[in-house]
Amino acid sequence: MSESKTEIILALDVEDRKTAHSVLRSIGDQLKWVKIGLQSYLRDGPDLIKYCKDNGKDIFLDLKLHDIPNTMAKAIESLASLPVKMITLHSCSGPEALARCTETAKEVMPETIVLGVTVLTSMNQENLFSVGINSTVKEQVLRLANLAKDSGIGGLVCSPLELSTLRPILPSSVKLVTPGIRPSGSAVGDQKRIMNPRDAQKAGADFLVIGRPILSAADPSSALNKILKELE
Repeated sequence: MSESKTEIILALDVEDRKTAHSVLRSIGDQLKWVKIGLQSYLRDGPDLIKYCKDNGKDIFLDLKLHDIPNTMAKAIESLASLPVKMITLHSCSGPEALARCTETAKEVMPETIVLGVTVLTSMNQENLFSVGINSTVKEQVLRLANLAKDSGIGGLVCSPLELSTLRPILPSSVKLVTPGIRPSGSAVGDQKRIMNPRDAQKAGADFLVIGRPILSAADPSSALNKILKELE
């Protein structure tokens, strides 16, 4: 993968629709991708997706589906009318759910990339042990990544710390999307497995999901521009 192909996705995790609109106006055409997660989608629904689309953005809908296979597949059918380019589901949903969702997405939204979430970037080794997983973080990520790959999934969500492990063993067609990106000097917040944008780019990320370092800045547009220059 060429480093120049690494793109930034702005995580549009904000308190209200007015703020979302303001942020989109601020960044203009500096980037084309936005992520809409649970907070924004449950509050604003398809209206926010339409607004982003009308403003020229590609949309990553990050709902992290996790349920029984039939329910997950039906949820994907329910999303089919939305103009989204990527959606997420938890890889730990299991092989049947992953395969069912991948096939359903191919049928009802063939242009949309299905991403399997491995281990959340807010989780560390202690957190894994606390929920009964006795593998190391790296082992668990590899296990879930292989499970997702075998289902024919289009991409994976992982922390930047696993990029150098996953990129060499995956086809280039499998996209690697990584949150946990923190530019130098940014607050870490609740993220535990992090990396700066340039190092994540070098490690093989296709997409960097960045929210608070941009949204919390006094000038979000300038903060975004600084990151973009770092990736040039």
